[in-house]
Amino acid sequence: MGTVSVGCFSVTPKMRALVNEVLDSGRISYGPMSQEFEQRFAEIHDCRFAVLSNSGTSSLHVALAALKELHGWQDGDEVLVPAVTFVASVNVILHNRLTPVLVDVDPLYYGIDPLLIERAITPRTRAILPVHTFGQPCQMTAIMDIARRHNLSVVEDSCECMFVRHALQMVGSFGDVGCFSTYVAHLLTTGVGGMATTNNLDYAAVMRSLVNHGRDGIYISIDDDDDLNQMKLREVISRRFNFERIGHSFRITELEAALGLAQLDNWQEMIEQRQANAAYLTRALFTVNRLQLPMVRADSQHAFMMYPIVLRDGDKWPLMVYLEERGIETREMLPLINQPCYRGMWNPDDYPVAQWIDRSGFYVGCHQDLTQDDLEYMIACISGYLNNRISVPRAQLSSIAA
Repeated sequence: MGTVSVGCFSVTPKMRALVNEVLDSGRISYGPMSQEFEQRFAEIHDCRFAVLSNSGTSSLHVALAALKELHGWQDGDEVLVPAVTFVASVNVILHNRLTPVLVDVDPLYYGIDPLLIERAITPRTRAILPVHTFGQPCQMTAIMDIARRHNLSVVEDSCECMFVRHALQMVGSFGDVGCFSTYVAHLLTTGVGGMATTNNLDYAAVMRSLVNHGRDGIYISIDDDDDLNQMKLREVISRRFNFERIGHSFRITELEAALGLAQLDNWQEMIEQRQANAAYLTRALFTVNRLQLPMVRADSQHAFMMYPIVLRDGDKWPLMVYLEERGIETREMLPLINQPCYRGMWNPDDYPVAQWIDRSGFYVGCHQDLTQDDLEYMIACISGYLNNRISVPRAQLSSIAA
C-alpha cells in the first residue's frame, strides 16, 4: 500500500525545460530566472517587491532584522506571535535578540486571536507577527487596525499560505512584510526557498542586502556591472565588495527559481484542487461528532496547505498512530508551549486553546496530487476508527464505501 502523504511534488515538462535552460546557460547564481520569479510572485500578491531567500525562516529573519535596523528597535523589544505555529516564527525573533510574547489562538480558525492581542501589548511591543496557519488567513483587517492604533509593525508569516485573499486583499500584502516558504510539502515547492514581499523600497533594499552577506545594494548580481559607462562602472567596481551591515548567506540559486517560476503558471488550479479536496473530506467527515474540522471564514479564502483535524475531546496520539500504521501520514499542529527548547519561557496554562490543540490536534494532506481513492481511504480510516470499526486493507476499500 502506498503512503497517503501530507505533501507532494510532481515534475512537469515546464519545470524540466526551465531547469535545463538554467543548466545550459552555465549560470546558477542569482540572475534572470530569480528576478522573474520575484517579479511575478510579487505581482500575484499585489506587492511591488519580492526578495528571494533560501527558506521561509530566512525571509522572516531578514524581515525582522530590516525593521529593527530601520526603526531603531532595541534588543529585548517585544514581538507578539501566536501560541500555535512552527518554531521558526519564534526562533527568528530570538535570533534577532528580540523577545517573543505568545498570544493564544482562535479556537475555530487557529490564527492569532485579535481579541487577545491588545491585552499583550506593552510599552516595549514593536511588532505583531500573525501566522496564516495551515493555509487559513488570519483576521488581518482587525490586526492591522490594532497595529495602526498602537504604531506597531506587522510581519505576516505566510509560510503556509499563498495565492489567497482575506477581505479581497492578498495575503502577504497587508503588513510591512509578508514571508513565504517554498520548502518541501508546501504549496509551491522548490526544495528549499523562501520569499519576502513588501511595498516599501527601503525594506526591500535592506532585506536584499541581508540575504547576500550585507552587501552594498549597488551590486547584487553579476549582471550589475554590465553595459555601464566608465564612470558608473568604476563606482560599481569600487563598491561591489562593500558590506554595509552584518548579513547572511541566505541566497538561492537559479535552479530553485526555475522550479518556482514554472509552478506559477498553474497556481490557481493547484489552489482550487486543494480546496475541492478539503471540501470533499469535510462533507464526508461532517457527521463524525468527535471531530472539529477546518472552517473557512466568509471573508477569506483558504489555501489548505494541509487539512487540520482536532478531536473535541481526547488524546490525538492513538488516532495518529492508527493512521500512520495504515500508510496515512500525519503531523502535529505544533503548539509552541510544550517544546523542549522553550522550557520555562512561558506557562502553558496561560494558553488554553493551544493546550487543547497540543493534546488533540493534528493534520493530514489534501494536496492536488491526492486521488479519489486516497481521499476515500482517509475517510474510511478516520471514520472507521472513531466509530469503532476495524479498517481493512486499502485494496478492499470499495467494500467499506459500500
